[in-house]
Amino acid sequence: MSLRPTWEEWALGIAVAVAQRADCTRAKVGAVILSRKNRVLGLGYNGLPPGLPGCATADNCPRGQLSTAECARDSDYSNCPATHAERNAIEDALVKGFSAYELQEARLYVTRRPCPACLTLINSAGIRRIVVLDSADMWRVAARPRRGSRTCSRLVGLWRSMRSRVANSRG
Repeated sequence: MSLRPTWEEWALGIAVAVAQRADCTRAKVGAVILSRKNRVLGLGYNGLPPGLPGCATADNCPRGQLSTAECARDSDYSNCPATHAERNAIEDALVKGFSAYELQEARLYVTRRPCPACLTLINSAGIRRIVVLDSADMWRVAARPRRGSRTCSRLVGLWRSMRSRVANSRG
């Protein structure tokens, strides 16, 4: 039995680490995009653009100042000033010089289910698969007919899976 994590475990581990940089009062989200050949194309986390006072660090978030009763989780994001992790990862890939062609057929690994606006962007970029860490459900992203369907799956128990692999190798 191999001690190496699967590509999904590895990529989600990176997304978890990237999420630690997030400057959000409500959720720390990280995202990583892998190419068809498992090459890291882009990384992203949620927060305001560079140079602006941060949501959490400078208390600069209208959404974060509301209770969950006033603004439910996963509700309308029109009052969220942050650039979401998924958008930042796509922009990061493009800034690094990767072409839009390389994003097609890529996979996005994210620590939280994308919002509707991010799903639209992901679909437009041609990203075929989204893997969400510990998502409670499996879901399918609506696709434009000419590109085929996008799929989203969950990977539950990332660290539990890696720990059991190590334990089994010792026993």
